[in-house]
Amino acid sequence: MAVNALFCLVAVVGIGLSVWAVVTQLFDLGARSESRERIERGCGGLVDPDRVLGLNSGIVRVELADRYRIDSDRRVSNCLVYRVGEPGTTYGHFALTLTVYPAEPTADDRQVVLDDEFFDLRRGGADDITAEADHAVPHPLGDGGLGEYESHMVTARALCEDGGEVSSVEASAVAKYADVATPEDRRALADLARQAVERAAEERGCVSELAPLPDEFPQAAFALRPAVSAGGTCAWYSRLIATEGRGPLPDRALAAPAGRKSAHDACLLALGEDETRRIWPAYEKTTERPRELGLVLSVAPLTVRTETFVGDATRGLRTGPWEGTAIRPGTAGSDDRTWWASSVCGGRPALHLMQVSYPYDRILRDRLESVFRAYVDEATGRRGCTGAVLPTPGDFAGS
Repeated sequence: MAVNALFCLVAVVGIGLSVWAVVTQLFDLGARSESRERIERGCGGLVDPDRVLGLNSGIVRVELADRYRIDSDRRVSNCLVYRVGEPGTTYGHFALTLTVYPAEPTADDRQVVLDDEFFDLRRGGADDITAEADHAVPHPLGDGGLGEYESHMVTARALCEDGGEVSSVEASAVAKYADVATPEDRRALADLARQAVERAAEERGCVSELAPLPDEFPQAAFALRPAVSAGGTCAWYSRLIATEGRGPLPDRALAAPAGRKSAHDACLLALGEDETRRIWPAYEKTTERPRELGLVLSVAPLTVRTETFVGDATRGLRTGPWEGTAIRPGTAGSDDRTWWASSVCGGRPALHLMQVSYPYDRILRDRLESVFRAYVDEATGRRGCTGAVLPTPGDFAGS
């Protein structure tokens, strides 16, 4: 009797668990369906909801920020997707930003302040803060014609044929979770960005031929490497110091593969702690009020950043907020430790920039012009650009 009763109890428990599993599965299916509808509405129907839910090992329940909605009729719009955890808790999951550039440049009143903070998440207690940057420099999608990606974001771009109301459409798919995106997630983000820009371009009547996604997405690096062996977007710098010597110039570099058609790429150069200590006595002798060495080693490292923008990304650039100087195609100059040159790449305007941290601009005063010219020569030569306009020697003398 006891054995029979035990079998009955086990059977009842098993049936109960099976029923509960079915109920749970049905509940998850309902939650997933509801999540798909939310993503579809909030992100303007531009992306596959299942691909969004599949990020970060997969989720079922999401919420969207009510104040953000994708709308291809707007200049800039975005959607934010949050993963739902325990009751009352949400976590970052995914974001999509859509940017539509009007064909008439003067209709674009957006202002973009240059970002020079690669070490802004100061690592307390770190022995050498320039050993690793907080985010990567842009990597090209293939030859760069489709767009670029970083460690957590992929941007795809559609260039519209002449004659319409829109010049280009840009979509950025961003992983908002804390974990570093896996290769599978980077592929998914790339699919989502390309899908979004293709659909948005169609909605806006932008006729464009998008390149296919590349087969591989090498992981974007954060660690800076010895500058003497730098390649890719920093190869010009390793050649420069091999020819002219380094002296007080940076000994570290963070590069990405160099795309022949890249509309946005960059090279980050920095001086390590040992090299900073080496050059500091000479700098202190040149000024009555030198910056404190401890401050430089802990929160304000000595850096040089070069960057190129091609096409509509050149619109609205400024050297800084509020009273920052506008950086316009067809011009060259300097302001606020920023130097820029212009050219035309494949019929589109291009801007080539160099930003130098304080007081590194003073330490490198005699080398700035040759460094910037070496960079501009490489950036324009790689893309086949013409009509380069460069700053005058006086623009460097006043640093």
